[in-house]
Amino acid sequence: MEQISVLTIPPELHIAIFAFLEISDLSRLIQTCKYFHRTASHYLRRRIDGQTIQAISEFQGGSGRKPPETVSVERAPFIQDDYFDYRFALGLDFTAVDAGNGVSTRRSIHDINVFLELVGMGARAEGMSIKDGALYMSKPVSKDQSFCALFRALRDFSYSRPASEFSITSLTGQLSATRTSQLFDTHKLTKLSLSFKQVDWHGRENPEPSPRTLDDIKSLTELFQKSPNLEVLVLNPVMEITEFQPLPENVPALEELTKSFLALKKVHTLDVRVYLFHPSYFIPVPEGVKVLSFYHVNLYSKAWWTQFSKFPFKNVEHLDVFPSEDEFGYIFARDDYQTEFDRDGTARTAEEIAMKGYKLGDVEMRGLKTFKFADTDKLFLPRDLNWCILKRNEGLGEDVKRALIQKSGEQLDEAIEGGRRQSM
Repeated sequence: MEQISVLTIPPELHIAIFAFLEISDLSRLIQTCKYFHRTASHYLRRRIDGQTIQAISEFQGGSGRKPPETVSVERAPFIQDDYFDYRFALGLDFTAVDAGNGVSTRRSIHDINVFLELVGMGARAEGMSIKDGALYMSKPVSKDQSFCALFRALRDFSYSRPASEFSITSLTGQLSATRTSQLFDTHKLTKLSLSFKQVDWHGRENPEPSPRTLDDIKSLTELFQKSPNLEVLVLNPVMEITEFQPLPENVPALEELTKSFLALKKVHTLDVRVYLFHPSYFIPVPEGVKVLSFYHVNLYSKAWWTQFSKFPFKNVEHLDVFPSEDEFGYIFARDDYQTEFDRDGTARTAEEIAMKGYKLGDVEMRGLKTFKFADTDKLFLPRDLNWCILKRNEGLGEDVKRALIQKSGEQLDEAIEGGRRQSM
């Protein structure tokens, strides 16, 4: 008896099967073999093109509810500003290519309807391609139902076409990891800048992460897994000041997050605005990263800095380390009125309290060409970081070395003198 496989059944049965598949599943299916690509591609495009045209029509008022007008948004590494928290702000840069005459035009707009007219032309097979899109949007846009329905339709449209025909490659906005995965074709993203709210870990009463925190960790893990082509990544987690216990040794969700993060082989620029989920969680940096920035570093615990000092950062050439800015000092620092405990709840030693910081002793980082550390004696920080970097990084420019030597000498003198006063 002849063996039957999915490839040997009649094509008309395949079409019937395709109708039951989600767009994303069908898009992945046509990439598995030439046969499915040949039999399903036309069906997929026809299905999605009709869906896209209908979604555009509904967005533009066909459903009786017109979307709000948008204002131009700032081109910022991330969007977190009171002005944009309450306004429908949007920016979109893209390249439009007319296949008829081959003319390529770079455009910048804040009215998405202009963009949608061109998308509609592409969906009607009128020879218009849109590529290298850079989308910026404020929180109200990302939460509006009409915009979300449109973004889902554009995501499916993207699934059915190569990057040369349609692609949004850069995304900036106040978006959770879950919503980002739901609304966009993340496989095409090369630049991602997210500002997202983190919930409390659990506080001093419980060292384990809360169920909501675990869900957020898993969502970020899945987003990284679905975004293998990222080259530039900006993470801006937002969290209210909260109390912690030391990070448990075994948090499987964080281990999976670490694995998915290290798998981002194409990332060369990484900007982390504040700690992820817990002040002691150090997320190892992918090997391809050359430009690295950490902000609000006074919010990290000594345990985080200890892991930082032991990590090799194999290819990092440019490192910027910034504590909280002066205007945020009293909001974020809390060291002015609570010095007995570190960020993760561990007790600080008398020496650490005296020097208002701690010593790393050494770092494994060796390939730096530039280094910036905006140190301040107002905040709890590693007081020997400059010296540690100087000892291990011979490739630093001479002007950088001189500046670090001067700053380091002053800071160590102050720390030693503070320790002497404490011991008297």
